[in-house]
Amino acid sequence: MCFKLVILFVLVNLAVAEDLSFTYHGFRSANLSLDGIAEVTSNGLLKLTNETAFKMGHAFYPNPVTFKNSSCGTVFSFSVTFVFAMRYPDHRDHGIAFIIAPTRGLSGASSSQYLGLFNRTNNGSPTNHVFAVELDTFKNQEFKDINDNHVGIDINGMVSEVSAPAGYYRFVALWHTMNN
Repeated sequence: MCFKLVILFVLVNLAVAEDLSFTYHGFRSANLSLDGIAEVTSNGLLKLTNETAFKMGHAFYPNPVTFKNSSCGTVFSFSVTFVFAMRYPDHRDHGIAFIIAPTRGLSGASSSQYLGLFNRTNNGSPTNHVFAVELDTFKNQEFKDINDNHVGIDINGMVSEVSAPAGYYRFVALWHTMNN
């Protein structure tokens, strides 16, 4: 990856067992778990990459979040809103993803077309247990991408379960499309 990604604002509203919600207006005191080349800049922006080729960074919420009621099996709903900026010198860079994963860190993840989520050997494996919303800026034939600027819902791999050209979308609408 050869682009600079800066997250400007994140709002997460999770209707989970502990009624969790948080808003970040800057990340200086966010207490996120960072890895790779991810950093919080002096002015409070979250920077996940830089101009270094094939390097990546992740930022994880530091505490586990429950998405399923263990007593009745009901899955809790959630919403996420974020504003970000990507600056890249070459339009052949790939993109970013918001993920829900069972652990912090994505062992063995590759940059480039795998968006720092998977690699050649584990892509598509049901043991990944990863849900991702990809914001992809490259049309990759290997993953059946629809164009070079799309949003996709990925489950355990880079081939999107459903995708649409980039724009404003609500997860509920995508989920409804996916299940019909």
